[in-house]
Amino acid sequence: MKLIRLLFTLIVFVLWSSVARPELHEGREVHYQMGTLLDLTLYVSDPEEGKKIVRRAVQEVHRLEGILSNYDPESSLSQLNRRAGQGRVKIDPELFHLLSIATHFSLKTSGYFDVTVGSLVDLWAQAAQRGSLPDPRALARTVHLVGYRGLKLYQSGEVELARRGMKIDLGGIGKGYAVDRIVTMIQRAGVRAALINFGGSSIYALENPPGEDSWRIGLKGPQENLVGVLHLRNRALSTSGSMGRFWKIGGKRYGHLINPKNGLPVTEPAVATVIAPTATQAEALTKPLILLGKEGLTLMKGIPQTESLSISESGGLELSKASFPITLFGQTKGQ
Repeated sequence: MKLIRLLFTLIVFVLWSSVARPELHEGREVHYQMGTLLDLTLYVSDPEEGKKIVRRAVQEVHRLEGILSNYDPESSLSQLNRRAGQGRVKIDPELFHLLSIATHFSLKTSGYFDVTVGSLVDLWAQAAQRGSLPDPRALARTVHLVGYRGLKLYQSGEVELARRGMKIDLGGIGKGYAVDRIVTMIQRAGVRAALINFGGSSIYALENPPGEDSWRIGLKGPQENLVGVLHLRNRALSTSGSMGRFWKIGGKRYGHLINPKNGLPVTEPAVATVIAPTATQAEALTKPLILLGKEGLTLMKGIPQTESLSISESGGLELSKASFPITLFGQTKGQ
């Protein structure tokens, strides 16, 4: 069986070849999108048509980035952020749809997933540039700007950020949304099986490779050690590491994942993985799982059709369900 690592070398390449049955061709292409790698593996009857499908998928992600990016000053999201505290704003329907989904998961997680955390991300990024921790008063003021209840959506398709200085950051859900769009596209195009791996953190496994019963995906722990193999078929998976990206201030590492309740970044290494029907859902739910630890696993048990796993710095592993589809090295937890 093939083992797909969650982290891989920064190389963009294209590979198409005949596999298993002569009427099927395997195609793999890696493209740089949304600041990371979009790795697509497809099984199709016609390799030339497969290449066209990949190009359309990449174009779709590029289109979405033009709507959802914080870095593009002309994106719909950037325009909304600039209008914070100025009343209702008519926004792109796709951004409205994603913000509706984000609000749903904020409610489900009691606000531990919150896309209005953008002002806190900026505060800590600026602190890292200075090399000193945020001023406590500035931190308190910025925490006051965070809160999904200040993000108001209206049936007219308008959105309001209630307080000036509020800022939405879709970094914790945008790639998953893009993966789901790709899945819809390739299914309509007749792709037999596929693995969409966006940055190693948002993955969808469509059907299974020829001769196999599932896609196999390597899972790493907080110390970058390979701890097991996940088995995935017609499901999405998201993995977040608390210290995968971090700021360094005063010799200490502060993870980019920030608790929206107190404004503090995580500082302890941990890994959280969620399997769900959609990549959007899986990506959104990994963040509260890291922030809440074992309490997060309890929360996940109340969300239908999801399974979750967390690995602490010491290597302790906790599963939300005994049937979690992982083979650990030395033992098996579900199939």
